[in-house]
Amino acid sequence: MAEKEDAETTAQPPSFSEADKKKARLWFKKAEDCRDRREYDYAIECYITGLGFWPEAVEEGHMPLRFLAMQRQQAGGKKPGMTERLKKSMIGKDAKQSMLNAEHLWAKDFHNGGYLDGLLKNANRAGFNEAVKWVAPLVLDSLRKDKKPNTGRFKAFRQAMVESAERLDAQGDLQLAAWFYEQAVNAIEYLVVRNPGDMTLRDEQRDLSGKLTITKGKYGEAESFRDSLEDADKQKLIQDAERVKQSEQTLDELIAAARKDLAEHPNVPSKLYALVEALVRTERKQNEREAIDLLMKAFEESQNYSLKLRADDIRLKQLARKTRQLHAKAEQTGSEEDQQQHRLAEMDQLETELEIFRERCAKYPTDLPTKFRLGNALFKTGRYDEAIPALQQAQGNPRNRARCQMLIGMSFFEQKDYRQAAAVLKDALNHHEYMGDDAGKQLMYQLGRAYEADGRNEEAVDVLGKLLRVDYNYAKGDARRRLQSLKSD
Repeated sequence: MAEKEDAETTAQPPSFSEADKKKARLWFKKAEDCRDRREYDYAIECYITGLGFWPEAVEEGHMPLRFLAMQRQQAGGKKPGMTERLKKSMIGKDAKQSMLNAEHLWAKDFHNGGYLDGLLKNANRAGFNEAVKWVAPLVLDSLRKDKKPNTGRFKAFRQAMVESAERLDAQGDLQLAAWFYEQAVNAIEYLVVRNPGDMTLRDEQRDLSGKLTITKGKYGEAESFRDSLEDADKQKLIQDAERVKQSEQTLDELIAAARKDLAEHPNVPSKLYALVEALVRTERKQNEREAIDLLMKAFEESQNYSLKLRADDIRLKQLARKTRQLHAKAEQTGSEEDQQQHRLAEMDQLETELEIFRERCAKYPTDLPTKFRLGNALFKTGRYDEAIPALQQAQGNPRNRARCQMLIGMSFFEQKDYRQAAAVLKDALNHHEYMGDDAGKQLMYQLGRAYEADGRNEEAVDVLGKLLRVDYNYAKGDARRRLQSLKSD
């Protein structure tokens, strides 16, 4: 009944007065001050109080609170106790308060998918479109990290996405409605790949894809999103930037507005983040350089490591783009000079990754995704003795476990310890759920190579035969040729 009442109250998007936003910003400022003093728990209270006045404050409230939660976790902050969990109910009649309770608990238990689900569900119940859009990718990422897909969580996610899309369709925001349908389609496709024989999932996939197509068609027939804006004030411009891919002119306007905002509020972190994201979205080297300089200057002044972390991410994105471009050029021309340029760029990228991820692992020694990225870079640069222990630690994260074991096995292989390589790869394959995906096929291929190198031809024939039954031309036919050679011996 409560959900029906909530839905009836959200025929139009909730609006918030300037007075409410002002109160919220005062609490957000207090939260930033507490964070700087490492008073993390009280900072969480301040952010939640501010969001109570302005629940749609994504850039100024939700995003900084998420960064705070990460810092608190790294500092060893405790998870909420039983009393606090009972007090912060996520199933009350008041959807807004239930959302705030879920976010409060999530800020203290950052990897708890249940709290994240509660945040999404209640933001949807309350009709907070911007909050739902912000949290939806975080929930989907959490779902994908589960070792075994949680069908109940996936179903609740799709339901929230469809309800949000239908609400936005009724409100006339077809662009954002299509975005929500896309999230639902992405979620169902993730399950279909892992359960290709489940016809119920396939039926739902067709239904959601149909709704997405219809919504996109309606949007294409309507006037453009930008033309539908009733005014051109700064807030509308920012919403425009978030919802649709911008033309060069609109991005320049957004950057100019963000620069003005930061100049007027130089000590407000959200203003810096807004300008940085606008600059980065252009993918222009000059703008990216400006974003890095802004972040590094703020880092030197505040020693807030998350600022340097963002700057380094931009550097890595630049290097990866350069490597891709040079690779494409080398593939097109085939010249030795272009291939050499690509190899140099690739090495530069890898050495930079090593530098950055070593520093991050020293800063956050329990961050397993970063440990994996370090291990991966160590493997690619041939530092196998260092890569193996890093990857052994990183495999504690279920999302990267198969890839870690793959690289550990390949590291032993490169060191010519073929028996150890085979043992690691066989164990990884035995625990891999779906043999038909890319990871499963690569595990079979590498295990076959390890068996072959170790002289265990019968076992190599068996595993490569299984691989060919899944993908006959795997590795451009190399798996097939190896199998034929082994059978002829």
